[in-house]
Amino acid sequence: MLLTTFEILLTIVTPLLVLYLRGRWPLRTVTACLCGIPVVWYLTCAPIHELSHALGSTLVGGKVVDVKLIPSFWEGQFAGGWVTSVGLVDRSWQQLVMTGAPYVIDVAFVVASLVVLRRRLSRNALVVGLLFMLMCLRPAFDLVCETVGFVGGAHADLWHVQLTIGSAALWSFLLVSLALCLLSIVVILRRYDGFPEPLPAKRIQLGSRLGTTSRPDARPL
Repeated sequence: MLLTTFEILLTIVTPLLVLYLRGRWPLRTVTACLCGIPVVWYLTCAPIHELSHALGSTLVGGKVVDVKLIPSFWEGQFAGGWVTSVGLVDRSWQQLVMTGAPYVIDVAFVVASLVVLRRRLSRNALVVGLLFMLMCLRPAFDLVCETVGFVGGAHADLWHVQLTIGSAALWSFLLVSLALCLLSIVVILRRYDGFPEPLPAKRIQLGSRLGTTSRPDARPL
């Protein structure tokens, strides 16, 4: 539990804090975003991961018969989800697609975040923070959390992927993916440094009844 808390602070809370502290949004807005966005992350992290498994299973001919998307936090469970599929024959490539789908989708989200967030499509603090979290930080947490678990000996997704593609291929994918996550976070934070810029002042022109425009430096004759 303590390790997971550190991972959340490292991959979710800290980047969001840097984003808002280096921005120019009002303090009240920043406070609301920093309180609300982690809650949205908690409610979307497991569902996106498990639905990715379900998508992978469906793509290779499986049928999802049971799924748990959100931990039963009302019962004291704050982690855990699963997808149960049937109809998959004993072929390693089918298991690979189902098991590895969330991590391929994570990488796709990170790449998309570099394209979308670099364009500064919105000046709204909540919109920017949500896009940053969903497209960049959530995948980063997923990859970091699963990699740490794999290193710690957990027989979860990455362990099953390793059985199919081997240790060298798996670690190559993980290292490239984690480096891409770090790069995207750094690039996006630099892009939003000092954002949003103040809007340019509008020039006010005064016209006479005849529609002529007076110049600010005009002097009476």
